[in-house]
Amino acid sequence: MMSPRLMSVLGSMVAVERMFWKLREMIDGDSSIPPDVRETLHIMLDAKLLAAKDKIVGDARAAIDETPDLPQAARDRAYRSLGSAMKMFMSSEPHRTPHARSEIGLSSAHRKMH
Repeated sequence: MMSPRLMSVLGSMVAVERMFWKLREMIDGDSSIPPDVRETLHIMLDAKLLAAKDKIVGDARAAIDETPDLPQAARDRAYRSLGSAMKMFMSSEPHRTPHARSEIGLSSAHRKMH
């Protein structure tokens, strides 16, 4: 059974992911956007999505750290759960070509979701 805090974190990640998917759909559905601009927009979205997920997990870790009466065993379980959640969500990250990513200073190599 998941804790309410972990469920909230996962729910936040799902909500963020959905928002980014909607933006991707809008970009892909607009034929007036040239292919090279479309790719650049997707690369930027990839970076922003990754940063948003990192922030959500960082905030959750901070909340765990700021809970003074949390026993160490519960704290360890919470960190493991967050680690598992992060692995699950990061494995679904989109992948762009390394060349295109390097043009704007990105180097992540996650799988493409389109």
